[in-house]
Amino acid sequence: MASPSAERPITVSAAIGPNDGAFSWLKNAGIVKLNLILILPLISSYATGFDGSMMNGLQSLDTWQGFFNNPSASELGLLNAIQNVGQLVALPFCAIICDKYGRRPALVVSAFILLIGVILQAAAQNTGMFIAARGILGLGLALNITAAPLLLLELAYPRQQGPLVGFYNSLWSLGALSAAWITFGTFRIGTEWSWRIPSLLQGLSSVIQIVLCWLIEESPRWLMSKERDEEARKLITKYHANGDDSDPLVTLEMEEIRTALTLEAEVSRTTSYLSFFQTKGNIHRFFIILSIGFFSQWSGNGLISYYLSLILNSIGYTSTETQTLINALLTVWSMVWSVFFSTIINRFGRRTLFLVSTIGCLVVYIIWTALEATYEKQTALNGTGGDGLAKGVLAMIFLYNFFFSIGWTPLQVTYVIEILPFNLRARGLVLYNLFVALALIFNQYANPVGVTNSGWKYYITYDVWLAFEVIVVYFLFVETGNLSLEETAAVLDGDVYQDKLAEGTAMGAEKEMHKSDMDMTTKETSSKI
Repeated sequence: MASPSAERPITVSAAIGPNDGAFSWLKNAGIVKLNLILILPLISSYATGFDGSMMNGLQSLDTWQGFFNNPSASELGLLNAIQNVGQLVALPFCAIICDKYGRRPALVVSAFILLIGVILQAAAQNTGMFIAARGILGLGLALNITAAPLLLLELAYPRQQGPLVGFYNSLWSLGALSAAWITFGTFRIGTEWSWRIPSLLQGLSSVIQIVLCWLIEESPRWLMSKERDEEARKLITKYHANGDDSDPLVTLEMEEIRTALTLEAEVSRTTSYLSFFQTKGNIHRFFIILSIGFFSQWSGNGLISYYLSLILNSIGYTSTETQTLINALLTVWSMVWSVFFSTIINRFGRRTLFLVSTIGCLVVYIIWTALEATYEKQTALNGTGGDGLAKGVLAMIFLYNFFFSIGWTPLQVTYVIEILPFNLRARGLVLYNLFVALALIFNQYANPVGVTNSGWKYYITYDVWLAFEVIVVYFLFVETGNLSLEETAAVLDGDVYQDKLAEGTAMGAEKEMHKSDMDMTTKETSSKI
C-alpha cells in the first residue's frame, strides 16, 4: 500500500509548480478545451470596449450629429452617461443573481438584455429612444461584466487565472478596435446607416454568447458553495487534470476551496456589504477596490476613451477621416500592448506593474499638458499652434496608452477578484463596477465641459490626481501573484489565516489521498482473491 507521502505538495501553487513556458498548457487537452470555452465570457469585455469606442466614433460622424441635432457638450455627456446610470440601477442586483443562481445563468441573461438594447439603439428614431436604448445597454452590461470575470477566474486553470482575466480586460481594446474601424468605414456611406450599422454590430458578442451558451460551464467554487461537490470535482478533473481523477491537483484544489469556504463561514456567518467593514483585511480590501474603481477611470484615460474628438479638435485635427483614422490606430496600439502585458503579468509583481504604469502615465501627462499649453498659447497669438506641437500632443496620447496598458488595463479586474474571498467576490466586483460607473458619470459630464471651457488648464487636474494615485498605490496595494485564487485572497488576512488555509488544505488532501490509497489496495486484494 502506498502511504500518504510527506513529499506530496500541500498547496495548489506547489502542485502546479513554476510556469515552464507560456504555451506549455497546449500539451494538456483538458486545458485547451477549457480555454476555448472561456472565450465566451472573455468577449464580454469586447462589448464594453465596442460601446465606448463606437460612441467616440459616432461623435465624429456628421450624419449622427445631424440626426441628433448637433448635441452640445452637456448633451453629449448625457448620451454617454445614461449607460452608466443604467449600470448603477442594475448593480445592486448583480451580486444576488450571480451568487444565488450561478455565474453561467447570469452571463446568458445579461446577453439577452444587451441584445434588446442594441436593437433599440440601432432602430432609434429620436434622442429619447437612443437614450432609453443606452440605459438598457447599461443594465445588461452591469450583469455581464460582473458574471464574466467571476466565471473566468473561478473556472480557469490556477496558473492561468491572472493572465486570462488580464486578457479579459485587454479585449476591451479589441471591441474598441472593431468599433473604431467600423465607424471609419461606414462614415463614407453618408446616410443614417453610417451610425446605425455600428450600433447594430454591437450585438455580435451577445449573439455569440446566446447561441453557444450550452458550452459554458459553471464555476466549481460556486458549485461547492451550494454543496454540489461531485459536479465541481468532475469539472476540475475534466479541465484541470485532463480527465485524470487520481491527479493530486484535483484533491488539492477541492480541499483548498472547501477549507477556504469553511474559514470564511467561521469569520462571518452572514455575508453582506457590511462585511467589508468587519475585519482589518476586509477594510483593506474595500479601500483597494475603491481606489482601483476610481483610478481606472480618473487617470486621464476617460478623455481619450470618450472625448478624443474634442482633444483632436483642440490641436487642429478636425476632419472626420483623420479623427476616425487616429481613433482606429490608437485602439490597435492599445490592444497590442495590453495583450502583450497580459501574457507576462505572472513574471512581475502586481504592485510593481501598477506602480510602473501609474508613474509612467503621470510623466506623460505632465509633458502632454506642457505641449497642449504651448500649442494653445501660440494659436492665440499666431492663429496656429504649429504642426510640430500638434504631433507632440498626439505622440503623448499614444505613449500614455502604452503606460496605461502595462498595469491598469490587464490588472484592474484581475487584482480586484484575486484579493477577495469567495463569499465577498461577487459583492466586491459589484462595488468595483459601482465605483467605475460613478467615476465615469462624473467624467462624462465634467470632461467635455472642462476641455471645452478650460483648455490646457483642465489637464493640470489630472497631473495632480495622478501624483496622488502614485502615493496611494505605493502605500495601499499589496503584492500578490503566482498563487492559487484561495491563497491570493488570504494574503490580506494575515499569517494566521494563511497558515490555517495551508494546514486545512494539507490535512484534507492527505486524508483524501490516504482514503484513495486504501480503496486502491482493497481493490488490488480483492482481485487477487
